[in-house]
Amino acid sequence: MDDKPNRYSDLIQRVLNSSTVKDANFRSSTNVQDGLAQLRQTRFDLVVVDMLLPETAWSEQIDEGGAVLLEYIQEDDDIKLPAYLVGITAAAEVSPRVEKIFASNPWQLLRTAKGGGAWEEQLERLITHAYLNETRTQQVAYETDVCIITALRTPEFEALRDTALRLEESVPIDPTSFATIGSLQTPKGPLSVVAASCLRMGSTESALLSYKLIERFRPRMLVMIGICAGYEPNVDYGDPILATPAWDYTCAKISDDGNGHREITHAPDYIAVDREVVAKFEQLKQDRAFFQKLHEQWRGEKPRSLFPTLHIGPSATGPAVIADASVFQEIRSKQNRQTIGLEMEAYGVYCAARMACRPRPVSFSVKSVCDFGSFLKDDKYQAYAAYTSASVATEFLMRYGRDVVDSM
Repeated sequence: MDDKPNRYSDLIQRVLNSSTVKDANFRSSTNVQDGLAQLRQTRFDLVVVDMLLPETAWSEQIDEGGAVLLEYIQEDDDIKLPAYLVGITAAAEVSPRVEKIFASNPWQLLRTAKGGGAWEEQLERLITHAYLNETRTQQVAYETDVCIITALRTPEFEALRDTALRLEESVPIDPTSFATIGSLQTPKGPLSVVAASCLRMGSTESALLSYKLIERFRPRMLVMIGICAGYEPNVDYGDPILATPAWDYTCAKISDDGNGHREITHAPDYIAVDREVVAKFEQLKQDRAFFQKLHEQWRGEKPRSLFPTLHIGPSATGPAVIADASVFQEIRSKQNRQTIGLEMEAYGVYCAARMACRPRPVSFSVKSVCDFGSFLKDDKYQAYAAYTSASVATEFLMRYGRDVVDSM
């Protein structure tokens, strides 16, 4: 995407005419508006963006037009993310805005100001790599319908055994991890299922196990279940929360203001659940009879005269077990005022799905409230929360799982 296509098109066309990538297709765009329209229609293997772009076909070019397009790519859920993205700038010095975009994303910025052919050779190698990698990934196919991950074996993983899931054979993923193979019979046909639990709590553990599951079983859906803390004015014990978006609430810059005072600047990386999945959870949320029956069937410790309510909203991920209500208040005031959940794994699962090689799974986390993250925190309702989480995720798969996997 370039305001003057001839500037780079000759180089790109030369690469495309080589024997290595002779079957590749090339499209160009001269402004931000047209580029976004193409990105909403087509998923490209490689996108090259000139930082000097006009916003529309009739407007003047601006120094940060490319940055505007990249910000849309980050924020617009309707855009089909490219496998690779490369920025190009002829400016001797780039703006802090452009620097920040490329520093916080797995994208590369090529600088042409010094002249010479080094950047051209680099771009040529990137185009060739993207094409060859796409050719390889096309040979990889989905193999499993659903992978389910839990933070711990007890109570979360064990709660899966009280659902309609049939978990049967344990198999090794690698020398340090194993999973359980199973299935789920739904009204629209069977789903193949693999379930596994982390050895320890935390986003790093969940991301690593998720990556292993993706590489080994190639699921269409990656599902996290478990327990979480909830924001008490909005939720109650046992309420399941679909985490959308999820982010790491510890992601921040810590600095000194020069007067001995610490300054914390937060930089949340929000990852949202696919809109079609959210819409189906909205449907499930309306079935009050299901949730009432769910509550009545639990024979262990549970809240009196209450049945769970499904919530769909922001849930923050962090490395600590929270027993201080002020943490919730700080996150709501400085990062997302609608935050209703706090937990330790979902962001890691979402990151693993987002960064996986294609074919990528759809991911979502449904965790239920076991406490309110305050000094009153205890384990009284952990088993109940694990049960409602596992049951709601399984019910979602029973009703809509076949629709989701068949659409992929």
